[in-house]
Amino acid sequence: MSADESGIDEDERIDESVSRSDLVHERLRESPVKRWLLLDGNRYVITGLFSLVVFVACASIGFAGYIPVTDPDTATTLVAAVVGGTLPFITIVLAINQLVLSQELGWPGDLSDRFEEMTVFRREVESLTDTPVSPAAPADFLQLVVDTVVERTERLEAVADRMTDPDRAAVIDEFIEAVETEGELVSASLENSDFGTFETLSAVLGRFNGAHLYAARQIRAHYADELSEADLETLDDLVELLGQLAIARQTFKTLYMQYELAYLSKVLLVVGFPTLLGGGIFMMTYSTIIETVETTAALVLVVSTVVTFVFLPFTVLLVYTFRIASIASRTADFGPFVPRVDFDEAAELEEGRE
Repeated sequence: MSADESGIDEDERIDESVSRSDLVHERLRESPVKRWLLLDGNRYVITGLFSLVVFVACASIGFAGYIPVTDPDTATTLVAAVVGGTLPFITIVLAINQLVLSQELGWPGDLSDRFEEMTVFRREVESLTDTPVSPAAPADFLQLVVDTVVERTERLEAVADRMTDPDRAAVIDEFIEAVETEGELVSASLENSDFGTFETLSAVLGRFNGAHLYAARQIRAHYADELSEADLETLDDLVELLGQLAIARQTFKTLYMQYELAYLSKVLLVVGFPTLLGGGIFMMTYSTIIETVETTAALVLVVSTVVTFVFLPFTVLLVYTFRIASIASRTADFGPFVPRVDFDEAAELEEGRE
């Protein structure tokens, strides 16, 4: 094979590498209902829905005659078992608080290092975004970084116009479009969001992941022959900004996790105490309730209500753990590394388009 042919093959291999769909891709569209249940939905509302499911299930079985509600031993045995299972929640709450406190407590030297590292991070972002003082609010800080990323990316439009190879120009245009689209989505999500709510973290959850950083580095490396010094500097700034955005997302995820775990422990204590008290009172008084309530249907409703009530701590733990686990799994990609599943999703999308 001649040197010219070898050079042509090498150029084709590079162009094919840069134009692969795993560089700039859109995620598979998930069910809005699934995302609402796992992430975006109000935890109180979802807890209420789960509790309603428990109530309807118990009532249906009771009305079908499978629960002998007139026998006090049957109902009180079930409630006693659930109440007994609620007691270990004290241990769970203590473990959660210990986990949160372990991140908050520290000696002056450790706290000073953490403060200095955070200050250095903010100054680096301020330098990249040409901002004298970056915002203190997490939502505003993320908005600043995202807006700067979009602005730097839009500068590449002139680069695409100068490209002699239409395939290369198409790759850059696709990259610009992907970043602009995600920037608009993030800006809309961050508007009027406050820290302590899920909206701030949700804005960048699953967006601006390592695929964009990888794409910018690929363009920087393989299209350098058609890029000016200013273009190269823009791409270098863009790569660094995307890296800082990844760090910011992980930082705010850590802060939110601490907040969420602390809030969960408080909710479990608030729910757990009346559950233990109410379950104990029910076990002592159910025989009297049977004598007072004359209809079996009313007893079924009473038993279903009490069972739903004593299951409430487990329901709360389930609902909050779903979101915590979902956040952890969807922010597994950090920095320049992208999980293989993202590449597989992109390939499936490409096949679907064809």
